[in-house]
Amino acid sequence: MNTDDAILELGKLVESPAADEPDGDLDLALGALLIASTDSSNVDIDGVLGNLDRMAAAASGRIPSDGNELQQLNAVTDLLFGVIGLTGNRDDYYDPRNSYLDQVLERRLGIPITLSLLCMEVGRRAGVPILGIGMPGHFLIRHRDEPNFFVDSFNGGLLLSQDECGALMREAAGDAVRLEANHLNPVTPREILARILRNLKAIYWDREEFDRCITAIGALMAVLPDRPEEQRDRGVVHLKAGNHDQSAEDFAAYIEAAPNAEDVDTVRNALSRLRGGEPS
Repeated sequence: MNTDDAILELGKLVESPAADEPDGDLDLALGALLIASTDSSNVDIDGVLGNLDRMAAAASGRIPSDGNELQQLNAVTDLLFGVIGLTGNRDDYYDPRNSYLDQVLERRLGIPITLSLLCMEVGRRAGVPILGIGMPGHFLIRHRDEPNFFVDSFNGGLLLSQDECGALMREAAGDAVRLEANHLNPVTPREILARILRNLKAIYWDREEFDRCITAIGALMAVLPDRPEEQRDRGVVHLKAGNHDQSAEDFAAYIEAAPNAEDVDTVRNALSRLRGGEPS
């Protein structure tokens, strides 16, 4: 699958109402593999999905017939982290491969959000409802029906209380940050896919891999079609890469979509310079 087709399919996937429900029955694994396909045409989507089905069957066999919520959750996390050996990539946290699901499975290395997504998707296939928790700085999961305990997928499926989540958040985001109740709210599939893409956007910007950054933003625009600021940002990256025509197109589209934005005059002036005119 080429990049344009992957982005098109990603946009179609999030048209489902399930994309905007925290416990929506959306195939997040497929979404993550489409993201991976924006970077590589060799992603074996069907093969990876089949592998997840086999993992789910193995996890199901580990759940006691009268297992409670934590036992159900543990069956999934013990399989993925204890048996299969998935782990957090501490040595190279910002390696973009940590954000591509096929690479996470192949290398058995990931970051909190991709490792959590694997738990969610194996759980969904095994009948264990697992929600994504978009805590700033460190993504977590929990069982849908057990709101008091959380799982840190980056640290081997470590079970956390709310107080321990607060300590983890301060470690990840700084001592000045304090945990608020909304930080532990479940997030939607759309928000999860967008967070993966924002990670890639930031990584490729920092590496000055502008073509890949542009691709990540294009995919982000498909996931978040109502966020014109992403088109503005793509225009900035195009400008940095020397793609002046494409930059002008993105800036013009942003001005039309967000005429009352606080930065619209700045963008309008940048567009005028690109078109050879005087700033207005």
